[in-house]
Amino acid sequence: MRTIYGNWYEYPRYYDIAFGWDPDVEVGFVEDAFHKFGVGPIKRVYEPFCGTGRIAIALAERGYDLIGADIVPAALDFARQRAADHGAAVRWELADASAWSPNEPVDAVVTLIDSFRHLPPEAAKAAVANFAKSLRANGLLIVGVDVGDRPIEVTPEEHWTMERDGVVVQTAVFDLRKPGITPGTTVTRARMAIRERDGSELEIICDDEMARYTLDEFLRLTRGAGFEPLTICDRRYDLRRPIPLSGYAGDIVAVMRLGRAATFVA
Repeated sequence: MRTIYGNWYEYPRYYDIAFGWDPDVEVGFVEDAFHKFGVGPIKRVYEPFCGTGRIAIALAERGYDLIGADIVPAALDFARQRAADHGAAVRWELADASAWSPNEPVDAVVTLIDSFRHLPPEAAKAAVANFAKSLRANGLLIVGVDVGDRPIEVTPEEHWTMERDGVVVQTAVFDLRKPGITPGTTVTRARMAIRERDGSELEIICDDEMARYTLDEFLRLTRGAGFEPLTICDRRYDLRRPIPLSGYAGDIVAVMRLGRAATFVA
């Protein structure tokens, strides 16, 4: 098996297979949050860290005006082609979320995958400020992030296999518990083991610095930009099952409103 050590986002075909589950549950959650917590109509949506476009395109197909931004050209090229194949209208931007925001206000910012933690602490603070800058008054931020401290062992949720058109991708993601060069980060390893239709095999290993937050730290960061939590759920994407506002460890999806008058829904 040939092994490549590099950025797995530079291999969007395989990355998209690895994360290629049906977006209906996630997009259904987003729409439920729009309906429950939106103040006024929600039409314009911005997805930073859009990657291969799975969520942005699914929202566009449901009638929303979408802006998708990513810093990886290969991923954005893949997203553009996929949108064209689906007949979905999305405005794509090659842009850094910590340094760019749409030139017209949007109604919601949506980023469901744990991409936010790829940003170093100062860049994360700038990105959250840009999310606030992107939104109209009372706009929503829906953000997925892994919080707290969990064991190093690979769990079933972090080790999975996907297949598309005869190509099989086995993926594992785990924390090496090794401090990153950037203060406040730790090194996370992602491994994709790929078997092509002709039987050839390839392994892609990506070691990446990821910021670490407790839930309290993440809430302080977002509140610093003017966001207040409305509800926080786990990856079951069920608004009827909120998690506690403090002390939780694991993957969360937080629904927040720009402004200081929000009321948390328990």
